[in-house]
Amino acid sequence: MKQHEREFLVSRIRTGKIFITIDNIDLIIHPLTMDQAYLACEVYNNAYQQAYVDGMMDEHEITEWMESNGLWSKADDNISEKFKKDLEKLKVEIYNARNNSDLREKIRLYIRAGEKQFAHHLSRKNLYYQNTIEGFATTEKVGWIIKNTTYHKDKIYDFSQIDLTYVVDEWQSSFLSDNQSRELARNEPWKSLWVIKDNANIKLFNNPEDSELTYNQKNLIIWSQMYDNIQESPDCPTKEVIDDDDVLDGWFIIQAKKREQEKFEQELNNNTKNDKIKNASEVFMVAKNEKDAMKINESNSIHSQSIKKQREAMIKRRGAVAQHDFPDERLNIQAQQINQFKGKFKGG
Repeated sequence: MKQHEREFLVSRIRTGKIFITIDNIDLIIHPLTMDQAYLACEVYNNAYQQAYVDGMMDEHEITEWMESNGLWSKADDNISEKFKKDLEKLKVEIYNARNNSDLREKIRLYIRAGEKQFAHHLSRKNLYYQNTIEGFATTEKVGWIIKNTTYHKDKIYDFSQIDLTYVVDEWQSSFLSDNQSRELARNEPWKSLWVIKDNANIKLFNNPEDSELTYNQKNLIIWSQMYDNIQESPDCPTKEVIDDDDVLDGWFIIQAKKREQEKFEQELNNNTKNDKIKNASEVFMVAKNEKDAMKINESNSIHSQSIKKQREAMIKRRGAVAQHDFPDERLNIQAQQINQFKGKFKGG
């Protein structure tokens, strides 16, 4: 995004308004007031109840209907989960390859291709969303919002000459993607405004006092705060990582898994403070599921994981092995005998 494009978007976001010109008619969509936000939710709830009474299906029911008609399946849900996991793995890989430009850009191509395939896959499931109770209620709510916030020459527009659907489309197309919001948040002209807002008493947005923040305003604040948090992190990545959304996503995933593992290990430590087992060299933990089993395994040191693999391989070869026959146990016994001998020698 070029500087003039960022300046335009930041200026538009700060006004809180969307300016539209159709057939020489100038329209301005204002941000919702708090009262209007409440009334819009009421419109949604009433539409939801009416659709339910009329016998429309909700999202869960429409999914069941699609499954019964061969339009969607549990296998498709599994594919969706696999797409998510594969994209996460690619984000971690691109972070690990951050200093290898050729490999990094190759992985980036895989990420874009995966995102495109995932979006196409989900589009099949979302095809009937408008026919659900939730879809109908959302359409009614959005229509009410546009009718009550769109002005022409300082008066609420009556949509006598312009189709409501067109204005709704223009309004929704004004919503920035996360990538766009992230780029605005970490670059000028917004970055300086965010840094000096408190000391210079700058008003970031020109919304009336009783107005809600717009979608773009909320996103811009969220990402600005997120970048502040990154800078304060003891594991703060380099500027090159912060400026690359894909690579930074990989850092986010690694940090989240690290915190999750640390929390899990703390819980394990709390559970093993029992006097009977606190001095034990080995503690057997029962995992509730495969995910917990992986966490328990990862909580072992590299040396412990190596011993575990060695023992598993030996059991697989022999079928049954006594505790004292494991190589690590034999080494421990030998070490104890040597120490005892040394002790006797010193005593003598």
